[in-house]
Amino acid sequence: MERILAISDIHGCYNHLVKLLLKVGYNPDKDQLILLGDYVDRGTRNLATLNFVKILVEKYGAIALRGNHDQMLLDWLESPSEYSFTYFMNGGLDTIKEFVDNPNDIVCLDTYIDWSIQIKEKYKDIIDFLHNLPCYHETDKYIFVHAGINPFLKDWRNTSKDEFIWIRDEFLDNDHGLDKVVIHGHTPTKYLHDSADIYFGNKKIGIDGACAYGYQ
Repeated sequence: MERILAISDIHGCYNHLVKLLLKVGYNPDKDQLILLGDYVDRGTRNLATLNFVKILVEKYGAIALRGNHDQMLLDWLESPSEYSFTYFMNGGLDTIKEFVDNPNDIVCLDTYIDWSIQIKEKYKDIIDFLHNLPCYHETDKYIFVHAGINPFLKDWRNTSKDEFIWIRDEFLDNDHGLDKVVIHGHTPTKYLHDSADIYFGNKKIGIDGACAYGYQ
């Protein structure tokens, strides 16, 4: 491979993703594409994004990792009565409505349960795809992950699944002491250095440009 291309936090911004791949001249025969999670919520084309990511992985050899929003969707599907408020507060309702046949139904607990059943039956292939996403990818020089790693562990690979997709301050505020560079999303770079540009820290590279919020 001539290049590694890493993209994080697409959040349903399907058109932006396609334009970005065209802009950099993505060639799956020469480039290793690594997607760092959060494919849904906040954008307007969540289902199209998931379908496209699945194709990129299965047909073109891309690597897709798990993000916290992808996990929230899975958690909601298993327990809509428990997770609806939390997930919908984070942009999940619009995502769910893209999946269902009658998105304008009266919203109540019974509706959520019906939607969950419908989605798991109709989109089983996509849900299975999300269930199988790994939490990290490692090369000889880099560690790719959605949110970060636990910097206090003797072996960073023992970072918990929740930390891989949710960790913030413990990772961002402490050096990890590894020989490899950690490339991550999850925290918009404008919160790291007052710019939507890529953030370069001490053996850390943050690449969440907050596209879904109108930034990079």
